[in-house]
Amino acid sequence: MTNRQLTHIIKNQQPLVASVEETVRKACRRMLDSGAGSVLAVDEDGCLRGIFTGRDAVRMLAKGGDIAGLALAKAMTRDPITVNCDHRAIDALRAMDQGGFRHVPVLRAERVCGCVSRGDFKGMEFEAFHWHQQGKPSASSANRPLGEIVKGQKPICMSGDDTVQAACAKMWKQKRGVVLVLDIEKRLKGVFTGRDALRALAWNSNAAGAPLSKTMTKNPTTITPDKTAIDALRAMNDGGFRHVPVIDGDRILGVVARADFTGFEIDRLEVEEHLKECLW
Repeated sequence: MTNRQLTHIIKNQQPLVASVEETVRKACRRMLDSGAGSVLAVDEDGCLRGIFTGRDAVRMLAKGGDIAGLALAKAMTRDPITVNCDHRAIDALRAMDQGGFRHVPVLRAERVCGCVSRGDFKGMEFEAFHWHQQGKPSASSANRPLGEIVKGQKPICMSGDDTVQAACAKMWKQKRGVVLVLDIEKRLKGVFTGRDALRALAWNSNAAGAPLSKTMTKNPTTITPDKTAIDALRAMNDGGFRHVPVIDGDRILGVVARADFTGFEIDRLEVEEHLKECLW
């Protein structure tokens, strides 16, 4: 099916919900413990008032100060765009595309019943949306080499001595999801993403001022430019992350994220995984 109803996608989902008065620190810890990409902030009547994600963590850390001690009401994205549970995948993807975000709360009779993100959709749902928007397929190839995907990229590269605040300021200004952390010889030592921003807020007393060397994900999985989209997607699925640096020897070429791949590429991996299950 290329355009599922959202009720089907969020079936059995238990979205992470918190009071608008809960602290950012506590919300971040709950997100990390549950593996959730967002927390939905509600008022005393249970009505949705905002959403907090890794992107909000980056935005707040870019400002500096004691962000972790703030109430969610001071840090969340207020009055987020929502969809109803009887809407379909293409409606949620359209909301994400127009708003430039990855998470959309799903409501039933104005009450929270779920939250969908880009990772919840099948490849052909992305292709159906792209066709609806562009009137043509997203790409002629269904398994491109990574060198082609990252060609011309200029990833954000910083030192381990740089602060979380400095990294988040660059990420927010350039609308990037990752910073590559290099040593003095320009070798990759770690990555810093929105997930790391959540971790910094959850466990550091001075998250904004902490050095990247103490808050980054160390020794990240990398991939070479001769590998393909499927190889990168497989690495992401196996490792549970969304960004993979592309490296040729000691030369950093760029970073691929799940959003860089076509629906055909995403579905091809799903077919491969299904075949493996059948063979076993």
